Amino acid sequence: MQDTSFVTGPPLQLVMQWIDEMWAEECAPPATEPQDVVVENLEDMLFCQQDFQLLEPLRTRQRKSYEGESRFLTPRPVIALNPNSPLANRLRRCTVSVKLLDIHGSPLHCQEQMHLYGPYGKETLLSIPHSRTAPISVKISGKCDLRALRLGFTIEYETDDGYCGRTYLTSNEVHLARKQCPPKRGTPSRGSHVNMLQRNVKCE
Repeated sequence: MQDTSFVTGPPLQLVMQWIDEMWAEECAPPATEPQDVVVENLEDMLFCQQDFQLLEPLRTRQRKSYEGESRFLTPRPVIALNPNSPLANRLRRCTVSVKLLDIHGSPLHCQEQMHLYGPYGKETLLSIPHSRTAPISVKISGKCDLRALRLGFTIEYETDDGYCGRTYLTSNEVHLARKQCPPKRGTPSRGSHVNMLQRNVKCE
């Protein structure tokens, strides 16, 4: 009588179990570890770019400041350190400077940069205890051409361990508006003209 234990005995069950495990591994989706690494690196890159932030976007429409005026860009920009940044509680010093950019984010020429000015200059310190700058008071000269612009912020910092870094922020796009012309002197307003007509009617 032929021995069939190799077919029906435990060894066959172990072989079948091993085949099932190998087949399951073969059919399983590709390992996600490399993808996880890529995503984590991408998140780190984005996170590093968000170490600093502009607290509020600028108003889309801004008025130029003509001679004798103090028409600052609104709201006055404030640069703040993201509380979730790895730089939090590690900064020794931090300076922020501002310049004019075109809508594509490229700095304007040096001569055009003169159209941006303020009473305290175009550079300020970020307060380490408060993790933010004071509102930056800058205005655009009335001699600047009517165009769409952005503000660019250059942030230079040093950490407690001596590491020096630099990063950049770009504001939203703003459009410059013309100065409103004041009413001509000697030209009566519509309301005064109506009052004159009423007085004439009463006199009649």
